[in-house]
Amino acid sequence: MAWPRGVALGQLPGSAQLRLLAAGLLATAVFAADTFTRFHSAIATLYVLVLLIAGRWAARGNLIGWSLACAVLTTGSFWIAHGAAPSLDSALRLLVSLAANAVTTALLLHRAALDTRMVREERRYQTMTDTLAIAIWEHDFRPVADALAELRARGVTDLPGYLRAHPDFVADIRRQVRITDVNRTALDMMGVASKAAFFRHLGDFLPETDASFADCILAIDERRPMFQAETQVIAADGTPIDILVAFGLGPDACLAHVPGSILDIRQRKRLEGTIERTRIELERVQRTAAIGAMSASIAHEINQPISAVQSYADAAERWLARPEPDLGEVRSALAGLHQAVANVHAVIRRVRALVGGAQGELVKLGLGTLVRDTLALAARDLDAHDTRLHFTGDGDPAVLGDGILLQHLLLNLITNALQAMEDAGVRDRRIDLTLTSDTVQATLALRDHGPGLDPGLDQPFETFATTKPGGMGLGLSICRSILDLHGGRIGLSNHPEGGALATIEVPLAA
Repeated sequence: MAWPRGVALGQLPGSAQLRLLAAGLLATAVFAADTFTRFHSAIATLYVLVLLIAGRWAARGNLIGWSLACAVLTTGSFWIAHGAAPSLDSALRLLVSLAANAVTTALLLHRAALDTRMVREERRYQTMTDTLAIAIWEHDFRPVADALAELRARGVTDLPGYLRAHPDFVADIRRQVRITDVNRTALDMMGVASKAAFFRHLGDFLPETDASFADCILAIDERRPMFQAETQVIAADGTPIDILVAFGLGPDACLAHVPGSILDIRQRKRLEGTIERTRIELERVQRTAAIGAMSASIAHEINQPISAVQSYADAAERWLARPEPDLGEVRSALAGLHQAVANVHAVIRRVRALVGGAQGELVKLGLGTLVRDTLALAARDLDAHDTRLHFTGDGDPAVLGDGILLQHLLLNLITNALQAMEDAGVRDRRIDLTLTSDTVQATLALRDHGPGLDPGLDQPFETFATTKPGGMGLGLSICRSILDLHGGRIGLSNHPEGGALATIEVPLAA
């Protein structure tokens, strides 16, 4: 007979050797009974017992050898007992015995395949569990369930209150909970060499000050689908380890084997401390940056009204320097000068409010009227740059807005268009400004006839983003802030026929 491939009979365990010896003796006995007795029954079917006894230790090939040997013994016994002229009954008994042999062999081979697959899956599961980055501990929570049942039997109904009043009960139950299995990550985290040396009870590694286990008891009592808590464990060398523990305790969970995920969060704790320190530092930097941005924004925005102040002052000086001073023109220039100075103060006040996040002074105003007033302020710059601006207005749609901020939004866009055409050396300098409206919003579209958007400026509305030599990169950022304040939007694109196109959308007043 045969035994597992590559294993000598003497190398098998004692019980296996006895089983194989018993199988051989049984096969001999069945052969003798089938050959030398005259029982009218299929005695050869007893070879099934031989296969069952030997099949536990026989490999696949050896099991087939046992099966063939039993089939040979069955056939040999048949020819010895019945010769060349067997009866129909004996032939049928032979077929039944051989069929039983074949079916048993097939079932044993199938079982061996299932056992091999199960061993492979267990090995795969063990490998997968041991290579997880998260520690896995298996808990036996049956002592907790027994203790809770005893409390209920004693009439305890307020379990949270009882646990708060009896911390010794919580500590005693914690010492009874066993850790039945762990993965390799858990051993490494706790600084333990093997599972045999691992702590066997929760009380062995939870600090006495732990408060999470009381909530765990409540979760077991309520059979919560998921319990999660943040606590500490004590490693083998006494080092405290911050962890996040989670396991399922639903109604279908077996309390004798509850796997828990243990995540080492010491690095996260360190990062939280670093982030908090960085946040405090960032707040200081942001306050400093806000002051700088406000100063830069004010410096940027008062360039236009300061230029107007200079223009009016120069005009008044020229009228006074004439042989016959024209006092009417002087008074007009001084009035413009006064208005320009007031405008400087208004711009400073608005920019400070805008940078500080204030809501501004929004009033109902006609957008068409505001555009015309703005073009009157920009007339001197347009003439100085030899530029024509063509405005097409669609009525006077009413919007809620801050007139000063909206004027400077338009002045910024006009200034950008003038500078773009001048830098590109455009001879025929034109700006097209169109105002349209529907039932929801008013739209202003300003197009210049310059080179279009600079491809080097990916985020034109970002603060300090500029491609101009000496530019501050604040104009478009302030424009977007102004539109945000008004609940509107601004977009930049290249016009299909050339030049840049700025589109401004402002909601209509209700």
